[in-house]
Amino acid sequence: MNTPAQNALSALAAEAGIIEDWMGADHRPRRVSPDTLRALLDAMDLPANSDADIRDSRHRLAAASAQSHLAPMLIALAGDTVELPGHCAGVCQMQTPSQSRVAIRTATAADGTTTLVAPAEPGYYTLTTPGGVTTLAVAPPRAPAVDELLHVKDARAWGLAVQLYSLRRPSPDLAVATHGFGDFGALRDLAATAGAAGADALAISPVHAMFAADPAQCSPYSPSSRLFLNALYADPASVLGKAAVHHALSGMDQARLRALDARPLIDWPAAAASRLELLRRLHARFPVTATPAQRKAYDDYRATAGQDLHDHALFEALHADQTRTQGAPIPWTEWPAELRDPRSPAAQRYADAHRAEVDAHMFSQWLASASLAHAQQAARDAGMRIGVLADLAVGGSPAGSHAWSRQADLMTRTSVGAPPDLHNPQGQGWGLTALSPAALRQSGYAAFLAMLRASLAHAGGVRIDHILGMARMWLIPDGASPQDGAYLRYPLSQLLRLTALEAWLRRALVIGENLGTVPDGFDARLQEQGLLGMNVLWFMRAPEPAPEPAPEPAPGPDPEPELAPSPRAVEPAGFLAPADWPPHAVAMTTTHDLPTLEGWWHGQDILWRSRLGLLGPEQDEATLRAGRLADRAALWRAVQTSSPTASALPPPREPPGAELLGFVAATPCPLMLVTLEDLTGQLDQPNLPGTVADHPNWRQRAPLSVADCLNAPATTTRLQSVRAIRGRP
Repeated sequence: MNTPAQNALSALAAEAGIIEDWMGADHRPRRVSPDTLRALLDAMDLPANSDADIRDSRHRLAAASAQSHLAPMLIALAGDTVELPGHCAGVCQMQTPSQSRVAIRTATAADGTTTLVAPAEPGYYTLTTPGGVTTLAVAPPRAPAVDELLHVKDARAWGLAVQLYSLRRPSPDLAVATHGFGDFGALRDLAATAGAAGADALAISPVHAMFAADPAQCSPYSPSSRLFLNALYADPASVLGKAAVHHALSGMDQARLRALDARPLIDWPAAAASRLELLRRLHARFPVTATPAQRKAYDDYRATAGQDLHDHALFEALHADQTRTQGAPIPWTEWPAELRDPRSPAAQRYADAHRAEVDAHMFSQWLASASLAHAQQAARDAGMRIGVLADLAVGGSPAGSHAWSRQADLMTRTSVGAPPDLHNPQGQGWGLTALSPAALRQSGYAAFLAMLRASLAHAGGVRIDHILGMARMWLIPDGASPQDGAYLRYPLSQLLRLTALEAWLRRALVIGENLGTVPDGFDARLQEQGLLGMNVLWFMRAPEPAPEPAPEPAPGPDPEPELAPSPRAVEPAGFLAPADWPPHAVAMTTTHDLPTLEGWWHGQDILWRSRLGLLGPEQDEATLRAGRLADRAALWRAVQTSSPTASALPPPREPPGAELLGFVAATPCPLMLVTLEDLTGQLDQPNLPGTVADHPNWRQRAPLSVADCLNAPATTTRLQSVRAIRGRP
């Protein structure tokens, strides 16, 4: 039986949104330890180390959430009733998105609550009440569906999914060639090619800002800031013109650039150094060579991006300075104390003394932003009805720009991960920051909206990584193991409504990565809001048949052990037929963290995991390969069953890429995304979870140029199987 102290701790944890009791992947109930509860509560500024601490924390938490306060943002569906604190009753002024003002009067319900009716038109309204001013966010019933965006009923479109850094754009003219990794110029060319081939979307890996002073940190899912872009991806020629780039390149080692671009794997430190040198040369000459239109475009960008842009640029300058001083990159938490606050006098003195350096980083961000805008425009000009699909990472690096410049946005002394499951019995620690639910509410969801708007600024849609985190996030106290974390609740309804509103305002598509342990009812919530989930071929399996019950034993003595009835042997679960795939999702063969078609068919992922010691305690390579052969046979049977012209041939030795892509294309999902790796027959997946340097994560280049990747004979055959089913009407 719990003691009063334990009950009080549990009550505080529940009020703070921590889920103390939860169900594990093995369907066994789990309970969070008191030490974990205290650590997470302390990270939320709710100390719980004594009875007095708990009483005080509960009092402060109740005061902060009291209905007597007018929240900085109210969120409602169009036409819904909105509840206000009592002191806000009376005549209110509402400023509409078109800037006109209308007077409205609150109503008093039978129970005494004060209410008003939200407008029918979605948007953001400034609501001035007798008790204060707030923003009323009026969400649509749903985000735009693929049918609406394509203006086609029961649409079944297709698009490409690419790792941006992998793209190749070789050219005799170095001003437009890639320099060791893909960039927004290569993306623009691929968008034109894919659009001409009938694609309606081009999904890209995250392009968030990374670390200019530490390019070896290359995982796009561990960015420095999700508010800005990876400046290395800028395509200067598309913004400043080829002549400016030629002049800047004239003093650089051009043979080295060509050699970097010819490699099968990216040398991030070397390639980044060359690109940064080019950007610095362009910045140095910009005051002299810029046209009036270019100067105005840069000035407008800086004015719009505001303080956040300056803070990010200042962080980059300070990070580089500290790296030089220390001889290696160090996190900002280890900088001199006076530089750990962007508003400190020391940080401002540094900014004043290094204005050119700070401006160089802002200039690079402008080039990157304009370059991505050009890629999206090229996609739409080529006939894509959606265009670029951005990718919003689930978190950022605690050593990054956002964590330094907007510290109040984030949970402290914790990191994001995942609880133990069948594949990861020790849990997972991703080393990423998490937004603070309390800060979200207190700021009017400013941090969330800023990131979402940044992702949609130059895109036709966004994929939200680990969208399950909108409902609950597994947080691990600093110094604890991943299994010693806990789920923290997030305001799911509010976040989904804001997402739908931002998508509605921009006519954008939203995809939520809902793979993993999905809470009951979560997928239905996505569907209600018009957000698509993800259907991945490897996981689309039929439920395993239950073994037949053993027959009742005949009366008499118990049978000898060797004569006891044995359970019926159960074959591996088969793959779902295309018609049985849930339609409210994007259809895919794989993702960046899973095997490619080629790799899965040949067991390349099993080989890597065996070599690197990543197999579970009860796994061995031979058994896994035998299981993969059985899975191959099961998948091939599903392909044959779904094809009216299929033969009864056994599974082929080589991957039947065209047939498998056609199998996924035949699903009722409104959008299919085909990975470039599967079109070009690449063996290794972009990222192997659980590895850093042992596997070529985030460094592999595409085997073909963007001009050839959709036109080579092998890719043409594979792509035709998709276009035959999902070609534009």
